[in-house]
Amino acid sequence: MQWEPLLKFVHGTAFFYLSVVLWVLSPRTVRLEIARRLPLLAVFGVAEALLAWEGALAPAIGVPALLPPLVRALVAGIGCGALLAFGALSPLPEERQPAWRRYLATLIPLVWTLGMIGFLAEGFPVEKVAARAEIAARIGMAMPGGVLAGLGFREQALRSSEPRLPASVRMPLQVAGGCLAGLGLLLGLQMLAEMLGFPFLPVFYALSGLGITWGMVRTVNLVQLEIERWIEGVEQTQALMADRERISRELHDGIIQSIYAAGLMLEGVMQTIPEDPAAAQVQLSHVMRSLNQTIQDIRRYIFNLRGDLPEADLREGLEALLQDFRVNTLLETRLVIEGEEAHPLGAEERGHIFQIVREALSNVARHAQARSVEVRLLFGEDALRLCIADDGIGLSTTAVRGGQGLRNIRERARLLGGTLDIDSAPGKGVTVTLTVPY
Repeated sequence: MQWEPLLKFVHGTAFFYLSVVLWVLSPRTVRLEIARRLPLLAVFGVAEALLAWEGALAPAIGVPALLPPLVRALVAGIGCGALLAFGALSPLPEERQPAWRRYLATLIPLVWTLGMIGFLAEGFPVEKVAARAEIAARIGMAMPGGVLAGLGFREQALRSSEPRLPASVRMPLQVAGGCLAGLGLLLGLQMLAEMLGFPFLPVFYALSGLGITWGMVRTVNLVQLEIERWIEGVEQTQALMADRERISRELHDGIIQSIYAAGLMLEGVMQTIPEDPAAAQVQLSHVMRSLNQTIQDIRRYIFNLRGDLPEADLREGLEALLQDFRVNTLLETRLVIEGEEAHPLGAEERGHIFQIVREALSNVARHAQARSVEVRLLFGEDALRLCIADDGIGLSTTAVRGGQGLRNIRERARLLGGTLDIDSAPGKGVTVTLTVPY
């Protein structure tokens, strides 16, 4: 048929692509029992591609064959044996595999190899032995291997309801399994189809290869997405726990200790009033100053603990944060926005930015001894830039590197995929600059 070489070339290309994809995917599929042996299926894909390309290129250059008959039979045997091993060993976890499956994966290829060697030793023509060996490989190894592999994918799809696997992998696994089973049957019946003159067999081979490729790629992507979501959730939980631990520690070491000290001072005042009212009045003034400072600290912690992050855009959200900060700390604030938001951020990204601003403002209130703070938001062409600057006493190099609050800010910047720069020197204030690429 005129189109047969082209169809065989497409058939080979599809299986070569399948083998490359499987080699790339195999390190990322540890959560799928059946996919841990993807290299075996990749070996089959390479062998099938070589045989198909040989059948396509030989007529094009006007030769009967590119591979010697015995080499072609060995390539077919290796590929079909790999498919049989994949199908026999894949449906169940190692600890649940019956012994006969392992024996099947070893015994049939061994019998095939010994049989071919025996016929050659008896003096049978190499061409006939090679042709019969290729047919035997496809019927005796590829057909049961493909069917067993299809059943294995079906078994894995049924187990996709387990908590460790997303249920969405069921459909792509079933597609890959159905294509594998169909491919095994086609390989086993290839001789019959050729005898009947069925012209489009390479097309079905190519479609089977593409179906297996799509099913495996889709499955692995879904599993990888589930893993990334889990990792992101863990990172967010860790950041939240770090915030809670920090606030709990500072409440204990700061506010509670201040209230306890004020209580002790009041006990001293009670004892001093009868003897020296003037001294008691001075002590009461100290207590009032201490309690006023504690009230300011409590307001600051309320600002930190508020969980209702602004749901509006960056401009409105930053205005709300600065207004809240100004009310609770009595510091002057200024918001400067340059440019227009051409690339709107998602709710999660805005949440991280608001938390970074809140943490930076909290550091200003806690450590800076500043009179004012400025927040500058710049919408660039390829990145968003946010600067929080104060006119306080600044930070030493050690404080810049080791502060818990700054570590929290750096962690959130990493989750945003951005960079964080902290510019400070004693007596010159602190400028925190966050850059987030679009």
